[in-house]
Amino acid sequence: MKPILTVPHRVNFYNCGQDRTLSLRSYLAWSGDLANRHLEERGITWEKMQQERQVFLLSRLAWRRFAPIPYGTECRFSTWEYQVRGALFHRNFSLEDGEGHVLAQSATGWIMVDPVERRILRPGTCGYPLWPTQVEVTPQMKRLRLPELPQVAEHLVRPSEIDLNGHLGNQYHADLLLDYVPEPLRGRSIVAAQMTFDHEALEGERISLFARMTGERSCAMYGLLSDGRRCFDAEIEVDG
Repeated sequence: MKPILTVPHRVNFYNCGQDRTLSLRSYLAWSGDLANRHLEERGITWEKMQQERQVFLLSRLAWRRFAPIPYGTECRFSTWEYQVRGALFHRNFSLEDGEGHVLAQSATGWIMVDPVERRILRPGTCGYPLWPTQVEVTPQMKRLRLPELPQVAEHLVRPSEIDLNGHLGNQYHADLLLDYVPEPLRGRSIVAAQMTFDHEALEGERISLFARMTGERSCAMYGLLSDGRRCFDAEIEVDG
């Protein structure tokens, strides 16, 4: 067991979009899997967390790609627990090529939730051992507070988008960004993203999407649930 877990990965065709590079969706899926594997090395399985009614849900994300990550790239993906601050458990990720060059990094903040009552738990009640490791990454998380934006679409949460925690999976939020960005940004690779996950979206929910370009290569977007609660906020930047 190590404070930093590193595993090999290969960028396969199903990890790429039409631009033939690693998609944000696949990066987030890899991240969730790697975080779970890191916990499982200490015997903290998803089943055990469910039984003890303490599960981690992603609350914030800051991600940046530093170089194209094309199909066929052989890489190494690492994760470590960084710190606990306020209600957030901070975990960092770094993706490198075989020569140690950083391809992408992300800083994430997780909340601990009772999966039955769906309420946030205080970090002090955490029954799992933590390994804070003070290795920083470049992206810095921030709490997004977006202004009112024009509505652009509605999205129905499908059964295929629901994960083991019973809500819209983190990686599918990346699909919302790609599917509903303003037209000038369609089909371009996301190279940076800030996201805040506020309230869970469940199967059958309709998410109203609001978006506006904030620059030639950037936009802001948020989603509202049918009862008016904020589902997520996001700021993204695409390649040139």
